Amino acid sequence: MQPLTAGISTLAVLNQLVIIIAVGLFLKIACEKFKFPTIVALIISGTLFASIGVLRIDYLGFLPDLIRVLALIIVVFSNGFYLKISTLKKESSIVLPLASLGVILTVTIIAGLGYFVLGLPLLIAAFMGAILGGTDPAAISSVLSKKPDKIQSILNSESIMNQPLTVILPIIILDFLVNSARHVGSFESLFSLPVYFIQFILLVGVGLIVGLLGFFFGQALLNYLKGKNEELAGLMIAIGVYAIAENFFGSGILAVGITSILLNSHKSQEKKSFLKFNKEMAFLFTTFVFVMLGMTFTIEKLTAMQITRAEVLTVIFAIFAARMVSVWAITFRTGLNFRERMRLSLISPKGMAPAALAPLLLVVGGSIPGFNLGAAQSVVKIVYLAIILSIFISMIVFVATKKKEY
Repeated sequence: MQPLTAGISTLAVLNQLVIIIAVGLFLKIACEKFKFPTIVALIISGTLFASIGVLRIDYLGFLPDLIRVLALIIVVFSNGFYLKISTLKKESSIVLPLASLGVILTVTIIAGLGYFVLGLPLLIAAFMGAILGGTDPAAISSVLSKKPDKIQSILNSESIMNQPLTVILPIIILDFLVNSARHVGSFESLFSLPVYFIQFILLVGVGLIVGLLGFFFGQALLNYLKGKNEELAGLMIAIGVYAIAENFFGSGILAVGITSILLNSHKSQEKKSFLKFNKEMAFLFTTFVFVMLGMTFTIEKLTAMQITRAEVLTVIFAIFAARMVSVWAITFRTGLNFRERMRLSLISPKGMAPAALAPLLLVVGGSIPGFNLGAAQSVVKIVYLAIILSIFISMIVFVATKKKEY
């Protein structure tokens, strides 16, 4: 078969894809049976298969970056349909501040740890804080029960609402990183700060407008189709809304999130086949993202790595301390008791955003002369550990607190 890219055949790529899909299917069935977190299993499987040479990230050519973008689109679109509008309205005084100010506070604390404790360059530390600042809907759903109580509902709604911010911030920081590298030794990058503030406003503004337009168009289209071909229509809406927003310098992820949430709020669009299709597509791309993250680290690489105490402390603080400070600050005088606030603090699994965005730091850094590649690798390593540990510990906390409540 003809090569897909230089030195990589189409057949080699297809071999990798079918193995990853097969691994995802098997692990989904096994994890549901044995109550094991699927995300953790996917990451570990990626590492194991890469270690024995069955999976190789370089055999996928340019596909990993494309898959990560598609994964963010599909997962955000799918998750929007699982946001309970009634819960959001009821707990908006807690969910909205947690998903905005809470994320920003958590990002700041983690970035500070990366800069002062790990000695990472400021922008790389800020990027690490941005991708670890939120919680993940897929990870949340794998940890919590199918019959959520008040705190579980808040956690689920918060994780869905904070996704756009945890994607927008890292991308802006990456842009600033590239721009500042071009003007090393000058004040030009400093003067560009107002430009990036304007860019942030543009990202949000255009994202909101396109998201609203996507809702009106999507609602009209689904009504016209009357249940026929709605799965294909949903895929077109998700990718189309993202592409339009990005073409007009807006946040495609924010636009996709708004469109899906508004479509979800329109009760007539809650079709079972539509929801099932979204769920299956989301899991497919989730499989690729987490297996590829695992493929980044073979057992040999993990063994050779020196995990310092500072990095362990950073992971612990990223999972617990930073989150706890944010939760207690945001939920002050909200009526939540001590136990509820502790549950909100300790159940904070990381997932899709860091897994999809962390490798981009290596990709972007590779094009920057004099880039601190060691610092970028340290961030990816911390993300790898943080996702696994945060999910395990969140499960332990959930089970422990659940036993006492029921």
